[in-house]
Amino acid sequence: MTKKQWLNQTIMCDEWGRPPSLADVPLTYMPRKKAFKKRGYTKEVINETFKVYKEYLKSGEPNEETIWKPMWT
Repeated sequence: MTKKQWLNQTIMCDEWGRPPSLADVPLTYMPRKKAFKKRGYTKEVINETFKVYKEYLKSGEPNEETIWKPMWT
């Protein structure tokens, strides 16, 4: 998967782009790129997050369809 494909994947998050949690807030779907923008991530943070994601896939963990673990703060 390329970085462009990864950024265009639709993910579930709250209206502020944060991952789902136990908080009682409405969830929505949006492209990962839009969620990162709402979080205020810089290009450097996004690049590092993508590197961590690729390493996570190489580690033999669950396939990419099941991944949405917060690997960043």
